[in-house]
Amino acid sequence: MKHYFNTNKVLSVTALAIGAITIFFACKKDDKAGADNTRDNQTIAAATQEAEINAIYEDAFSVTLDYNTTESDLNGGNRKAPDATWNNYARCTGVGLSIVPANWETYPKVVTIDFHEGCTDDHGRTRKGKLIITVDKIFVSPGAQAVVTFDNYSVNDIKVEGTQTIQNLSSDAGFGYSYTIVDGKLTYPSGKKVTYSGNRNVLQKEGATTPWVILDDIYELTGSASLKDSSVIANVTIKSGLVRKISCPYISKGVVELMVNSFKASIDYGNGDCDKKAVLTVGDKTKEIELPR
Repeated sequence: MKHYFNTNKVLSVTALAIGAITIFFACKKDDKAGADNTRDNQTIAAATQEAEINAIYEDAFSVTLDYNTTESDLNGGNRKAPDATWNNYARCTGVGLSIVPANWETYPKVVTIDFHEGCTDDHGRTRKGKLIITVDKIFVSPGAQAVVTFDNYSVNDIKVEGTQTIQNLSSDAGFGYSYTIVDGKLTYPSGKKVTYSGNRNVLQKEGATTPWVILDDIYELTGSASLKDSSVIANVTIKSGLVRKISCPYISKGVVELMVNSFKASIDYGNGDCDKKAVLTVGDKTKEIELPR
């Protein structure tokens, strides 16, 4: 099966685009009342925070996929040792591994990925603690499920909690995965706590009939999320599926909607053309922006 599935890359574009709202709107001055500007800035902050939190759970999702599609014991190989070291250079070297049971025939398995006291990858992301993954069968198999929990786990000193359930949705029609997060909670170094829940589906829409050609692949992302801290309740919904063509460095189509304490913001990525344009709307403020790669 063709394996080009980098949700982090797809979602990082969304996260950076949402973050770009701050650049335009946070310092914008007009004749609106101060309360309106406060409301706008609260919406902007919630949008940015949701993108950042989602990126952390996307990272756990990506680590799980990387491990389960490369480690021989979990993709149909014949690994025998229950403990080892995973030298995935993109993730950083010296990561501890435990697989129980160690034989490849028996499922479910419990896989522990241990980043110890801290391991920094090539992108400057520092992971600490353990991801504990329970896999019900060979994970590259359609219908396979992995349940991820977090043991004293953090990313860039943000503590991560909750349960993440990942399912392989691949079929003859294309490659795909879904995940859900329940009882999510992030604790920041400042002591701030945010609760989080969400779901994502990523499905291949085109390119399944050419398994050795990557550039004709097109993926669509759908889902929703909610977060809550001491002052904000926010809900994010992909109103129209986000379309990512592998041949294009940008999300080219789709709409994301954000509701913060009943106040709306949105990002419209266009009609499918491969360009770096999107339209950001916060309240009554609208601007076309350029998306980062």
